[in-house]
Order: sequence, then C-alpha cells, then structure tokens
Amino acid sequence: MSAEKTLHSSTMRTKVLVLLSAGHLVTDLAAGALPVLLPVIQAALNLSYGAAGAVSLIFNVSSSVLQPLLGHWSDKVKSRWLLPTGCILSMTGLALAGIVSSYWFILAVVFMSGLGSAAYHPEASKVSRLASGRRRTTGMSIFIVGGALGAALGSMGMAQLLLKFDRFASIYFLVPGLIMAVLFFIFNRRLPDEPRAAVRNNAEAAVKVPQRVLIPLTVLIAVIIMRSWVQAGLTYFMPLYWVNYLGKSPDYVSFLVVSFMLAGAVGTVIGGPLADRFGRKSTLVASTALLVPLLLLLKFSSGIWSMIILFITGMVIVSTMPITVVMGQELLPHRIGVASGLMTGFAIGMGGIGVTLLGTIADHFGAPSALWVMTLLPIAAFLLSLFLPQDNPVKNPW
Repeated sequence: MSAEKTLHSSTMRTKVLVLLSAGHLVTDLAAGALPVLLPVIQAALNLSYGAAGAVSLIFNVSSSVLQPLLGHWSDKVKSRWLLPTGCILSMTGLALAGIVSSYWFILAVVFMSGLGSAAYHPEASKVSRLASGRRRTTGMSIFIVGGALGAALGSMGMAQLLLKFDRFASIYFLVPGLIMAVLFFIFNRRLPDEPRAAVRNNAEAAVKVPQRVLIPLTVLIAVIIMRSWVQAGLTYFMPLYWVNYLGKSPDYVSFLVVSFMLAGAVGTVIGGPLADRFGRKSTLVASTALLVPLLLLLKFSSGIWSMIILFITGMVIVSTMPITVVMGQELLPHRIGVASGLMTGFAIGMGGIGVTLLGTIADHFGAPSALWVMTLLPIAAFLLSLFLPQDNPVKNPW
C-alpha cells in the first residue's frame, strides 16, 4: 500500500493498532509498578517522605510534561524509532530503579523511565490515527486500552514479584521491554506512514497554532485537566479516605483501586465506538454529566455497592480519554504529535496537581470537604464541554 493510500484509507488496520496497544501496555507498566516499588525503595534507602515524593515528581514530569516537546519533534521529523526506544527506556529505567543504591541514580533512572513513556506516546498516537481509517475514536480506544491495562498489570505484577525478590524484582520488567522493541523492529515496515508532502506541510504548520483553534483547544485541555483531577483523586486520595477516615483495611482498598483501573480499560473499549456512532462531543458531554450522580452515589455508598459504583465510575471517566485525544488531533491536524502530547501527557499529567490540592483541602477543612470538591469538578467540566466544536458521527461505524 502506498503512502498516499495509507493516509487516506478508510479501513482500520487492526493488527497495527494491537501492536501499538501492546507497546502502550509495556510503557505504562512503569506507571503502575513504580508506586508499588517506591515504598520498598524508601525503606531500603531510609528516604524521607519528601525524598520519596521527589522520585514520583521526577517520573510525572519526565513522562507527562515532556510529551508535547517530543511530539513537536515528531511532527517535523519522521520518528518511528521512538516506538522501540520508548519501550526500552521505560522498562530499563524501571528495572534499574530497584537495583541502584544511590538516591541520585534512582532519580536518574526514574527520569529515564518517564522519558521513555514521553517518547512513545505522541509518536504511537500519531501512527494510531493513521491506522484507524475513518473510525478514529474506535482506533484510538484500541491504542489507549493498552495503557490502562499496563498500569493495572504493572501494579499487580510488581506486588507479586516483590513478595519473592524484594526490590530487585524490578529487573524482570526488562523482559517485556526487550520483547516489544524486537517486535517493533520486525514489523516496522508495516506501520502506516505519512506522504512526504504531508510531512512537509506538518513541519511548516508546526511554526504556530492558528488563532481560531486556541479557544477550543484551551477549553478541551481544561476539561481533560478536570477529568484527570477526578481520576487521580479516585486513584490516590480515595484510598487514603477509605483507610484513614472510614477505617477500611488496606487490602480491601487495594482491591478497589485495581478494580477501578481495570474498569478504565473496559470503558476505553466502549467509549471509542460510542463516540464514532453518536459523535465525539455528544459522548463526551453525556459521560461528563453522568459523573456527577455517580460520584454522589459513591460518596454515600458502602459495601458491595461501593465496588459496583466505583467500577462504573472508572468505566465512564476513562471512556472519554480516546475521545479527547482525537478531538485534540482534529483541532491540530498538522501537529498531531503536539496534540497527542498535550492530550495524553501534559493535560493528564496535571492530575497530580489535583491530588495535591485535594490533600491540602482535606488537611484544612476535612476529608469530606475534599470529596465534595471532587464531586463538583465534573459540573464545571460538563459546562465547559458544551462550548467544544460539534462533530459529525461516522456513518455505519459498526
């Protein structure tokens, strides 16, 4: 298939999307594994909470904030080599994090792991768009579901390995990184490519963002940040609330968190096809509105109902991720790498700030107040989403 036909093909290339999704799974293993490994490293090196927090900060900055910069580069220069390189860097950094005994080396290898993730995401998102045909949101959901599964599997895998090998268990994460890099080298020629004329246009358009898209792009980023604050709050703050305020056992709460992550994978698979069928904006608006009653129910639920409502909430909130990525790419069609980096990196990475704000509110006004703030955020996101540009559903997407 020629490059021109590849770019304009309406046929979804499922095998390519599965390969990219597998790479996404591998790179995001670190996102799930590092939080589990960090307390073990803290105890082994006798680190303060501030020093341990700096390790997490370095990973978040390198994996999220750098994504738009690497996306800008991939827009100007063909960078398919970032796919295997990203997998190798991500897993090598994670593998070394449990082995090195110097705090500064730990910061360096964690930065390496985050850099690998930042390198992989924009380029892989761009190739996913090319491989999705006219069902762009469905194709993006196939790609993104790998990341959701990777975070969950990384957390579970690291927990099990630590029981047998202590912090040196991290070395085993080199294996999936090497396997994935080899697969990308083998199937490199099967990845869809942009025509040279499109690459030249992208490089020329990468100089500045058109004024007409600045407002909707800003609104979209704001919606993603609010969604990320809620998602990060459910992942990091709710467990603390359940353990410290409601007196739940850590094992029970860990099970809820893993269930929430797996629910996100399910929601990602569902959200893409729905957006292609009913329109991206309509699906995003409806999903965001649905979060409000779900979070209210979660606040007042207990027992098995907490688990059920949390699972549904995870499905709904993460189902919007492929939608917002594609919407960002549609707003910046000649800067796909930058758009992907903004949507999957910078905006989502801002979720860490949300956790900090929720924690500060809880310290000063109590944990229930922080939960009320988290419950109200989707209302603001819903109102903002109404101002996003309308799109047309795909005809006969299924």
